[in-house]
Amino acid sequence: MSPRAWLAAAARRHPLLAGVTALYVAVWTVYGIATDAAGVYAYLVWMVFAVGLMAYLDGLVRFSTHVLVLLCIVGFCHMAGANLEISGSILYRQVWFGFVRYDYLVHVFGLGAAGLAVWEATRRMLAADSGVRAAVVVILGANTVGALIEIGEYLASMSFSEVRVDAYVNNMQDLIANLVGSLIAAWWATRRAAKECIIHLAAPPPGAHAPDRPTRDDPGQW
Repeated sequence: MSPRAWLAAAARRHPLLAGVTALYVAVWTVYGIATDAAGVYAYLVWMVFAVGLMAYLDGLVRFSTHVLVLLCIVGFCHMAGANLEISGSILYRQVWFGFVRYDYLVHVFGLGAAGLAVWEATRRMLAADSGVRAAVVVILGANTVGALIEIGEYLASMSFSEVRVDAYVNNMQDLIANLVGSLIAAWWATRRAAKECIIHLAAPPPGAHAPDRPTRDDPGQW
């Protein structure tokens, strides 16, 4: 199946999410071009790649709607951070209260969502249905994705003069934010896994019949 077919199939499965994603990518790209944002093209390429990858993976594993919604929000925050300029600095470089950076918030939220996506994509292969296994997969998956993103940022900064990534300190702070996001997502995944386990145990085995309901004609059963 060609990449175009993957995207078309994903759009048919999730028309609203596909429409929203295409809309905000187009709007932020046009806005970035109009305002001469430095990283508009680099971030557009990254978003096209990310959307294509998720469309392909969704065709294989069928992500849950809430994970896809989270990833859609992450994409919006990513495009906004790269293209929206406030007081002469893009949103990704904004700092509030002296220590809260928009960049860190996106890393926490984004890598938490990525960890949940990795868990859903691998839970059958790794049998990660228990709480502990789910947490391990989420944490390892999220931080692996986070490390790959940091490598991508480094390569982009080396290849494109308009892409500027801070030095070692920023790299470490991003990884810490990734870890925080993965821990939050792991906590959520353990709760979901436990809930699904309870539902599974409560369900009758395949082919089993529910016990007959006692009737008034059989008083011995009442």
